Amino acid sequence: MTEIIKFHFYSLRFTPYSHLSQEHNSDSILKDVVTYLMNELHGGKGHLIDRNRNRPNEMPRELFVTNAVFMAKERRIRCSIALLRSGRVPKIKPVDEYKLVPITSIGKIAEETHFYIDYSRNYGVVCIEYNYHGPRISDVEYYLRNVARDVLKLSKITEVNLYMSNTIDKTLASLKNVLNLDIKLQPRKLAQMDTDLVGKYFTGINSIGNSLKPKFIKVEAMFQSPGKNIESAEINKEANSMVMELVRKFKTRPFNIDCFENFVVRYEDKEGNQDFFDLLNGKVEIIKEIELATLTNKRKWYELIEKDFDDFMINFGTL
Repeated sequence: MTEIIKFHFYSLRFTPYSHLSQEHNSDSILKDVVTYLMNELHGGKGHLIDRNRNRPNEMPRELFVTNAVFMAKERRIRCSIALLRSGRVPKIKPVDEYKLVPITSIGKIAEETHFYIDYSRNYGVVCIEYNYHGPRISDVEYYLRNVARDVLKLSKITEVNLYMSNTIDKTLASLKNVLNLDIKLQPRKLAQMDTDLVGKYFTGINSIGNSLKPKFIKVEAMFQSPGKNIESAEINKEANSMVMELVRKFKTRPFNIDCFENFVVRYEDKEGNQDFFDLLNGKVEIIKEIELATLTNKRKWYELIEKDFDDFMINFGTL
């Protein structure tokens, strides 16, 4: 049975501490981080991080890199990262018995996400598998930042930027008046969003989530269309400001995207035409339909997207 696998692209930059020598830059810090992780794995130890360790009301989100290999000729790094599942754990049925056996008798359930980093420029370009149940780019960014800042003491800031087809820049340049806003999100994920956005725009949703605990909340808002005697600049100022701020955040701090299941804006552009911005369908992506059983090792996972990654670096890798 075939399965659809998607890959998305992000730039990755480390900012070194100011007291470090000029020899330390984004590229060298990336290599130091990966070398540290490789040494941990070779020593049979690994590096486990609980992303929610300072959030007492959240389930643990334990992450660890399971594979890290330099490909010197290609100037790329082949990686995978695992998320240990928390909460209810599934059971298995033995072949010849009608009973259920806890999987915890074997070990913990883990979801694995494959990702690759091209370091042929002075910053990294990440190609990452989209795994709904597994680690996302926000987990990868958090994990690498933790190693670079807290373990190696090399970087004060780690930044990722999402590569999109041109929808973000186009929307920022042309949006004049918001007409319709359609949002769907999981309230529990607001804890992962930038606090300034939550405090400004999502306090009501946060309150409903805390009191009623729904799995999803959907918001659809309709706004006034400009009439003959009304200029667009005179209406919907608050909605325009909100959408512009959110779209900028999606570009510069893309982990905020993980909070949304849907984010669609219909708007009037500066030429008076109607257009729309669809956050989740604007990403540059590779889509593969493949038998998972054929991906028997990490190298085959990389070969699945190698040619597409090459093409992307030629045509898109300039963010």
